[in-house]
Amino acid sequence: MTTPVANQPRRRGACPGVLAPMRVGDGLLLRVRIPAGVLPADHARRIAELGDRYGNGLIDLSQRGNLQLRGISADGLEPVTEALRAMGYVSADAAGEAVRNVLCSPTAGLDPTAAMDVRAVARTLDVRLAEDADLHRLPPKFGWLVCGGGIGHLADGGTDVRFDAVDAARFRVALGGTLATAAPLGLCRADDVADVAAALGRAFLELRPSMPEPPRRMAGLVAAIGTEPFLTRLLLLISPLPPGEWIKGRGTHLMDVFGDADPPHPTLLPRGEKEQAPAFLITAFPFGRLTCAALSALASACAEIRITPWRALLLVTPSPDAEATAQAHGAILSHTDRRLKLTACSGAGGCDVGTTDTHATALAIADRAGPLLDHVRMVHVSGCAKGCAHPAIADVTLTARDGLYDVGLNAKPGDAARHAQGHTGLSPADAVARVADLLTEESTGA
Repeated sequence: MTTPVANQPRRRGACPGVLAPMRVGDGLLLRVRIPAGVLPADHARRIAELGDRYGNGLIDLSQRGNLQLRGISADGLEPVTEALRAMGYVSADAAGEAVRNVLCSPTAGLDPTAAMDVRAVARTLDVRLAEDADLHRLPPKFGWLVCGGGIGHLADGGTDVRFDAVDAARFRVALGGTLATAAPLGLCRADDVADVAAALGRAFLELRPSMPEPPRRMAGLVAAIGTEPFLTRLLLLISPLPPGEWIKGRGTHLMDVFGDADPPHPTLLPRGEKEQAPAFLITAFPFGRLTCAALSALASACAEIRITPWRALLLVTPSPDAEATAQAHGAILSHTDRRLKLTACSGAGGCDVGTTDTHATALAIADRAGPLLDHVRMVHVSGCAKGCAHPAIADVTLTARDGLYDVGLNAKPGDAARHAQGHTGLSPADAVARVADLLTEESTGA
């Protein structure tokens, strides 16, 4: 009999959904895909009720703009699924659900500086993905992005296929990356987005088997074969990019200014006239984790909730007491809050692989290493080498193994020990102290 090695990351297969729940350390995890990220207040209250009744009362906000219900019991799976189906959040089958990875501008319809209100386009794409069986063979993490621009833009969001609005009727289509790095194909009409997406999805499935190791993401395929094979499949759906084509709204981002004295979205048009747009309140949460009670309370303090990929919710048309309600439930109301510099997975409490309380460690860093957090972009606390919360490089990365941490600089979770410069196998308290000392060492040259 082989004894498994503790604390080893493992692949769990497809991304979780309502019809494909994932068993983790605290029960079943259900990812609820909200079309266009628009969650009516009554639906939010109902989802919170389900999480409290059948789960452990915790909700995670994913980096793809989804809600994740945690700790759902086996007996609760059927009633939760049927309730979510009644609200329109469950596809006909798990394969159709798995490919509905559409990220939409959270401020669509709320920001007068945006080029287009892209909610209808995102919803149409969501439906097409669910109903087109040919596209259900796409890899589980294959993603789509529909950005209308403005102060809530998604320019830095990496994805497989992106549609960035250039005006009120057209999108720039690009493959595999952020706005700056994705390979541009051309322009398409808003009415053609679903058809263009379907053609690109089919092209990806047809072209990838020709590679010795078929890539699972669009960027890898484009790097190998270029964009021409995709363009030949879009001749009637796409037009060339004209010289100097620009995309509106790549300046100040709302997550960089929320909580300041001025409102997070402008109300003045170029000639000085005021644009009437619905107000919204930004409420972020440490590690994207909130309670079902918090979601219910926030839903009672607004007309609608927008799910964002930034560990935050937008409360549309908030009530006068919305800010106080959010604060009472642990929300972050300012971009200057140091906890926004911290990223952490569920850790030992929510994952059967993690061996440390990652959230407690991260919050201790917020208390002890505030000056350091003012000088870095991110400190990542990972419960294992897989790095589910942030698999990429962070300024400081703590990787847990067997209840201890390796502290690495400019490292990925799996590489933290290699970049730790001797700071390995530290207790949580010693790891926090080590992080707190980093800025002092840098300033003294130690």
